[in-house]
Amino acid sequence: MRRLALLLFAFLVAAPGETLTGIVVDAQGQPVEGARVRLRATAAFVLTGADGRFILADATVAPDAEITAALPGHIIGGTVVRSGIAEYRIQLPAIPAGDDPTYPWVTAFPEDDQAPRTDFGREPCGACHRRALAEWRESAHSRSATNPRFLSFFEGGQRLGAGKVTVEACGTCHVPMDPTGDPQKFTGVAGEGVGCDICHKIAEAKAGDGSATGIRAVALRRPPFGRQTIFGPFDDVPRGRDAFAPVFAESRYCAACHQARSGAVAIYSEFEEWQASRYPAAGTTCQSCHMRGDGKATTMTELGPGRIVRDPATLSSHRFHDSRSPDFLANAVETSMTAHRDGGVLIVSVDIANRGGGHHLPAGSPMRHMLLSIEAESGGTPLTPIDGSTLPSWAGSGLAGKPGRAYAKILGDASRPSLPWAEANTVTDTRIPAGDGDRSTHRFRLHGSGPVRIEARFVVRRTFPDWAETLGIDTAEIVVATHRATLGP
Repeated sequence: MRRLALLLFAFLVAAPGETLTGIVVDAQGQPVEGARVRLRATAAFVLTGADGRFILADATVAPDAEITAALPGHIIGGTVVRSGIAEYRIQLPAIPAGDDPTYPWVTAFPEDDQAPRTDFGREPCGACHRRALAEWRESAHSRSATNPRFLSFFEGGQRLGAGKVTVEACGTCHVPMDPTGDPQKFTGVAGEGVGCDICHKIAEAKAGDGSATGIRAVALRRPPFGRQTIFGPFDDVPRGRDAFAPVFAESRYCAACHQARSGAVAIYSEFEEWQASRYPAAGTTCQSCHMRGDGKATTMTELGPGRIVRDPATLSSHRFHDSRSPDFLANAVETSMTAHRDGGVLIVSVDIANRGGGHHLPAGSPMRHMLLSIEAESGGTPLTPIDGSTLPSWAGSGLAGKPGRAYAKILGDASRPSLPWAEANTVTDTRIPAGDGDRSTHRFRLHGSGPVRIEARFVVRRTFPDWAETLGIDTAEIVVATHRATLGP
């Protein structure tokens, strides 16, 4: 009998075509216009009118379903759908005004592997968000304050002729939770780099013109003592501390650190490159690629309040995919090689296309560059190049002057990249814009009629060889593609 009653109740609550009506008000009981109202974790939503009222028509309501309401600048509200209620009332408290610089940042790391701490609002982020924590730990964001390559510039900047490299120039992005501290002494939450709490305290971002960077280019809304506010892309998390911030789904959110200028020179320029591409019109944002989910995860939280099953397509990865993610470069770059004989000359053509990148390739730090190198030999003897581009001196002693092409943004003299970048006033940019391509053709003098072996190799390096040697770091070379061919007599 009890089972029959439960089934009957579930049928009544889940009956399709139900209409839910109500009103959204602020803390003073005044109607809120323009709030998003939806059944939690469903795709469709409606906006409240000037009177704060909403109608969810033809709603399919599952047991324990919640109606949620959200408006930027307010804490998300919600109520559980219950039988017999004619009109629902949802309150949206305003977020405390201003930003409290004394706010103590919350760590990402849980104290144990069992459960979150009980001080709600101060528990480590990873206590509940286990998957997101594991992904973030594999990302460059989690190492932005402790990356040996980053730290080496503070120790060895003078050896590169740059003078003292200061944390003030880099800390707003690399160490946003302590941007003026000593990079050799970062401990605790500051050492977590671009951690959970700093990102989820951003309520708004500037347009991304590069005049301000990092935490200077965003509106932080750290709550006063005893309060907690967590900003994010979801508008249906009614836990009493979450706030909907549309900027989380917009590329300008990323521009805070990925667009920087020194006068007229763009040091970092991914955002403006994306703006000039076809992707904005297509609705493809930075997050579309760099936070693409795995299509398997169905929840953003594994423990604690607020756990709900969602469409995997709505969930993002906190791995922040980059060139080190499997197949990420391969999906962005297409390469090919053709070779043929023309009398006593070997002609090799190599094509590279930026088919999947939302900005120029390579992207990011101006230290990063991509090199095409071409080798041709017959009978164990290298063929002599006749014409075609050669690799520059900064490519390193093993490649400089050899057949190939360099794709890079060089700040300062094209033959000698400069530090600090803030003093650069010239740019040589041979990178490949989104949707564009490049063909490199090289001719070699043949000797004899024996078989000819050709190899074209594309690699991305994260810094210049001379700099790496001076600072005692590696170039972190990544092979993009290798093409080999053998031509018979």
